[in-house]
Amino acid sequence: MKPKLSFKDLIQKLEDKNISPGSYTEDQIENYLKTRSYYYKISSYRKNFPKLPQGGYDNLTFDHLVATAKLDVRLREYLLMLCLDIEHATRTNLMRILTDDDNEDGYTIVKEFQDKFPKKFNEVLSHFRSSKYRLDMFRKRTQISSWVLMEIIDFGTLVQFLEFYIESRTPKNEKLYAKEHRFIKNIRNSCAHNDVFLINLFLKEDMIPRPYPSTKSFSNTMGINNGLVKYPKIIDLINLFYIHSKICSDELNKRRYKEGTEVLNRYDENSEMINHSTSLKKFFESIFKKSVDFLDKT
Repeated sequence: MKPKLSFKDLIQKLEDKNISPGSYTEDQIENYLKTRSYYYKISSYRKNFPKLPQGGYDNLTFDHLVATAKLDVRLREYLLMLCLDIEHATRTNLMRILTDDDNEDGYTIVKEFQDKFPKKFNEVLSHFRSSKYRLDMFRKRTQISSWVLMEIIDFGTLVQFLEFYIESRTPKNEKLYAKEHRFIKNIRNSCAHNDVFLINLFLKEDMIPRPYPSTKSFSNTMGINNGLVKYPKIIDLINLFYIHSKICSDELNKRRYKEGTEVLNRYDENSEMINHSTSLKKFFESIFKKSVDFLDKT
C-alpha cells in the first residue's frame, strides 16, 4: 500500500521522474495541484513522452504536462458534443421509423423489450420514477410508449434498444449503425466522466488484431492509414466521426467541423511541446485532423 504524500512530496516525485519544473516555480506547481488539477491526473500525461534508457523522462517539463492537459480538456469537450449529436440523431431516426410504420402502435415494441430485458427495463423505470426533473411526466403515465422511452433511457440502453429493434423487426433500407454505437458509447462515457483521453493511444498490449471490417472501411473512406486502426481509442474515434457525418445534418456537421479546427489550432499553438511526444503528434496529424476534415462536406 502506497502512503499518502504531501504536496512537497508530490513535487519531489515529479523531480524523481526527471520531470523538471520548466517555467513553473515550486510554489506555482503546488498551487496548480491544489486548485487546477490533482497529481494523479496531471502526471498521467507523462506516459506520452519519451523516457531515457537509465530511467526518468527525456527533457520533460511541467509545462509539457500542463499543455497536454489543456488540450485534452478541449478535446474531450468537443468529442462529447459529437456523441450527444449522434445520440439525438439516433433517437430522432428511431422515432421517425416507428412513427412511419403502420404496424407499430408505440407500445408493443416497448413491452417486448421489457420482456426480453426485465432487469434493464426496471432500472429505467426506477430512474424515471426518482427523477425530480421528470416527476410530472412519470405521474401522467401508466404505460411506457416508445416516444416516452426515447426520453428516459440513457445512451447505453438506447444502443441496447436499437440492437433489439433491428433484431426483432429487421427494418429495410435503413442504415442504423447498431454495432458502431458501442464504440461511440465508449467515448461518450469516458468524456462525460472526465477521464483522461490523451494517454495510452497506441499501446501494443491493447492492440486489436482484427477490428470490424466496417471500421477499416470507414478509415479508408476517411483517408486514415489502416495500420493505425488497431487500437481501441482510435477505433472508437473513427466510428464517432464517420457516424456523425452520416446521420447528423449537414448544418451540424459544418458547425462541428469548425469547432474541430479550433481544437487543431490549439494543437498547432502548442505543437512545439506536444510534438515532443511522437504518439500525440501521430494522433493529431494522422488521425484527428483527417477525422475533423471528414465532417466538411463543402
